[in-house]
Amino acid sequence: DNFQALLGKENYSKGVVVKAAEDGSITVDVYTVLSYGTKISEVSKNIQERVRFSLENQLGITAQTVNVYIQNIKVVGE
Repeated sequence: DNFQALLGKENYSKGVVVKAAEDGSITVDVYTVLSYGTKISEVSKNIQERVRFSLENQLGITAQTVNVYIQNIKVVGE
């Protein structure tokens, strides 16, 4: 179906890459930028939980892995 075709494609434009393995497992990679002073572990865990929750409740899909990659730390000028 169309959703399976979508899962096989990588979407870099919005910082999210979804990969479907041959065994049917789903891996989601999320790329983000955080502000200086943010608790990285807390934000990363929150992102993982929200991605898993959204996939399960909106699409009925369970992600095998949700990876969060911090691309940069943004420092706001004083």
